Amino acid sequence: MDAAALAKMYVDAIKNDSIEGATLTKLPELVTCADWKKVEVVGRVNYVSQRTKIIYDGIIVKYAGGLYYVRKKVAETLGQFDRRFSKVSKEIKVL
Repeated sequence: MDAAALAKMYVDAIKNDSIEGATLTKLPELVTCADWKKVEVVGRVNYVSQRTKIIYDGIIVKYAGGLYYVRKKVAETLGQFDRRFSKVSKEIKVL
């Protein structure tokens, strides 16, 4: 399954400003896209996977009808050009 199809499968995963940990770990990572102006920031997330101990520290975004995870370092770099990525105040809780 390609990343775009996977992202669209989880587009409704965030409910009441929260997401399940198992779902977060399955979200594809958005590293690059055709037009960053079309990316909608959903919220900030900070989570350590219980099983794999992988740290998810970044933001969740919607792009092209799907839900993606963006690493903090990528978001900070984008924030230098677009304030939407650096001034994310909404916190997404991980259940």
